[in-house]
Amino acid sequence: MKMTLRSRMLLLAVLPTTLVAVLLTSIFVLRAIDLVEQGLRTRGNAIVRQMATVAEFGIFSGQRASLSALTESALRIDPDVRGVAILDARGAVMAISGVLNQASWPELGPIEGHRLRQDVLLIAEPVVRSSVPVDDIYGGLETVPAARSKLLGYVVVELSLREVTGRSERLIGIGLLIAALGSVLGGWLAHRIARGVTGPLLEASEVVERIGGGELMARMNVETAGALQSLAAGINHMAARIGVTQEELRARVAEATSGLQREKEAAEHATIAKSHFLAAASHDLRQPLHALGLFVSALAQSEAARQEPALVGHIRSLADTLQNLLDAILDISRLDGGNVVPSFDSFPLGPVLERMAGSLSLLAEQKGLRLKVRPTRVWVRSDEKIVERILLNLVGNALRYTQAGGVLVSCRLRHDMVLVEVWDTGIGIAEQAREEIFEEYAQLENPERDRAKGLGLGLAICRRLAELLAAPIGVRSRPGRGSVFWIQLPLVSAYSLNREIPAAILPAEAADDPARISGLVLVVDGDPLVGAGMEQAIAGWGGSVLLAANREEALRCCRRDEGPPDVVICNVELPGGVSGIGLAQALRREFEHMGVLLVSADAGEDVQAAARGAGFPLLRQPVPPGRLRAALRHLLAVRAG
Repeated sequence: MKMTLRSRMLLLAVLPTTLVAVLLTSIFVLRAIDLVEQGLRTRGNAIVRQMATVAEFGIFSGQRASLSALTESALRIDPDVRGVAILDARGAVMAISGVLNQASWPELGPIEGHRLRQDVLLIAEPVVRSSVPVDDIYGGLETVPAARSKLLGYVVVELSLREVTGRSERLIGIGLLIAALGSVLGGWLAHRIARGVTGPLLEASEVVERIGGGELMARMNVETAGALQSLAAGINHMAARIGVTQEELRARVAEATSGLQREKEAAEHATIAKSHFLAAASHDLRQPLHALGLFVSALAQSEAARQEPALVGHIRSLADTLQNLLDAILDISRLDGGNVVPSFDSFPLGPVLERMAGSLSLLAEQKGLRLKVRPTRVWVRSDEKIVERILLNLVGNALRYTQAGGVLVSCRLRHDMVLVEVWDTGIGIAEQAREEIFEEYAQLENPERDRAKGLGLGLAICRRLAELLAAPIGVRSRPGRGSVFWIQLPLVSAYSLNREIPAAILPAEAADDPARISGLVLVVDGDPLVGAGMEQAIAGWGGSVLLAANREEALRCCRRDEGPPDVVICNVELPGGVSGIGLAQALRREFEHMGVLLVSADAGEDVQAAARGAGFPLLRQPVPPGRLRAALRHLLAVRAG
C-alpha cells in the first residue's frame, strides 16, 4: 500500500526515537539487573567467610550445637539465604539449617557463585586451621617459614534468586514503560511537526491538482501555512497568472473559432455556389458543344470543307480541345466533391485493354507510333469504367509525350495483385518532378501552354480516380529513355479464365467507319441548336430527320400516317420537367420495334442507372459525331434485323 507524505514523515521521526529509547532502556535495565545479582553474590560471599572463621573452632572441637546455632543465625541474618550447612573435611554434615539441594552440589571447594537451578545460587568456603611453628627466633634462622594450613571442613550457603528475578522483571517493566513513553512523546512531537509541514504541502498539492483540472479559482490559505507561507503565496500568484492567461487563451480561441466558423460557412457557400455553377455548366455548356460538334461534322462533308480544309480542321481541333477541357474540369470537380461513387465488381481486364487500344489507335497512327497491348485473361475486382478511364488517360498521356517509338501496355502478376504497366519511349521524367506531374495543370515540357500538348489534367484525374479505388498508382522513369506508369489492381483468382467475355454494345472501331446510314431518325430535344446540329449531321450521313421539342410533338411525329420513325434520339431532360426516359418507354410500348438512343449532358450515376434499368443505351453530351453515327448504324441494323 502506498504511504502518504504524512505517514512517511511520522515514520521517519518515530522510528529513530523508538529505537534509541529501546536501546538505552535495555542497557540501563541489564546493568541494573547485573548490579542486583552482583550484590547478592557479594552478600553471600561475606556470610560464608564470616561463618568459616567462626566455625573453625566448632568443627575442630566437634561442638555441633554451636555450629547449629551458627547456621540458624545465618538464616535470620539474610532473607535471601534459603539453606546453610557446615561439613567436615570428609563431607559429613555437622550442622544444617533451611532447605538444601545437596544432591546437586558440585565438588566442594572455594565456590563464589554457582547456579544450581534458575532460582538457586550456591556459595561454598573451605574452613581451615592455620598453625604457626613455635621456634626460637634467636635460633639463628635467617627466615621464618610460612604457616601451614589444614582443611577442617566447608561452609555451604544456598541463596534464593527469586527476589533478584522479581526485581529484574520490575526493572524490565519499568524499562518498557519508559521506552513506550519515549516513543509516545516522540510520536507526538513528530505529529506536531508533520502537521505543521505536511498539512501545507498536502494543501499545496491539492490546490495544484485542482488548478490542473481547470478550477482556476483554487487558492491556498496563507495564514495557516506556517513556515511554508512563501510557498503558499507563490502558488496563489501562479494560479492567478494562469487564470489570466487561460482567459486570454479562451478569448483568442473563441475569436479564432468564430473566424474559422465564418470561413467554414463562406467555404460551404462557395462550394454550394460552385456546385450550382458546375451543374449549370455541365448542362448549359455541353449542349452548345454538342451542337458545335455536329455542325463541324456536317461542315466537314460540305463543299466549303473541300475549298478550305485547313480552316475546317482548325475549327474541329478547337472544338475537340474545348470539349476535352470541359470534360476534364467537370471530372475534377465531381471527384473533389465526392460525387463519383465507385461500383466494385469482378470483370476481365482483357476487353478493357482492347477497347482502350481501339479508342487510341487513330491517335497513335496520326503520330506514327506503335501502340501494342499484350493480351491477358486475368480478372480483377474494381470499377470497370473507372479503370478504363485511368488507362485511357495514362496511354493517351504516353502517346502525347512520345515522339518516336511506341507505347506498350502489359500486365504482371504479383501474388494476389495485377500490375498494369504503360511503357513509353518518350522524353522521361526527372526524379524531382515525379510527384509534381500528378498535380493539376502540371506540364513539364509545355511552358507556352500549347493546347496540342494537352491540358495538364489527365494525370491529376488518374491520381484522384486511383485514390477512389484505393489502388496504388505511380511512375518509374529514366530521362531521355522513357517512362513506365503503373496501377495495381486486386486479382480475382476464383473466376475461370474461360468465362464468357461480354461484348461492347457500341464498338469503338465503328467510330471511324465511313459507311453511310439510311433510315428515319426522330430527334427529341428542347435546344433548337442541338436539333439543328443533329439534323445537319444525320442528313450528311444519308439519313432522314424529324425534329421535336417536347413530348406532344414527339408523339405527333410518331403517329403520322407515313409510319413511325426507325430510331428516336431523346434527351433525358425535356422542357417542362418531362423525363426523356419516360417518353422513350412510352414510345417503345406503343411502337415495339422502334430503336431508342438516350443522350444527356448530365450523365450521373442515377441517370446511368435509370437508363440501364429501362434497357436503353445512353451517350453523354457532347457526343463525338463518329460515336453518334456508330450508335445509329447499330440501332438501324437491329431494327432492320
